[in-house]
Amino acid sequence: MKKKYFILFLIAIALFLFFRLPYRNYIYSNNFFDFYIADTSPNFFTVFLFVFLKKSQKKNHKNLQLCFFTFFGLILYEFFIQTKIYRGATIDNLDVIASLIAAVLCYFVCEKIDRKLLDTANKLQ
Repeated sequence: MKKKYFILFLIAIALFLFFRLPYRNYIYSNNFFDFYIADTSPNFFTVFLFVFLKKSQKKNHKNLQLCFFTFFGLILYEFFIQTKIYRGATIDNLDVIASLIAAVLCYFVCEKIDRKLLDTANKLQ
């Protein structure tokens, strides 16, 4: 079970890096409107990165708590740290919304994966 989450973690890293580096640079340099995907995708995929990493570790985590506290941590970053690092930066509401959507989606993804893996383990017994 942990191995599957680690593979999902690696996929999330690849998606994060793709949307953070080449995709974002391409959109910004060509002045395309992509419905704010280039702006919000790092926050969106950060939720999946962290949750899948924690789920791939030995300790079992409750999906609801893990997704909620990941969202909460990103909000703290958005409200406190980012505004201190980038002086004059404002809180990006779209990042907050993207983080919330990702946390909810990630919760349901983890629930589905856990259920499927549990069913598979029960069938093997």
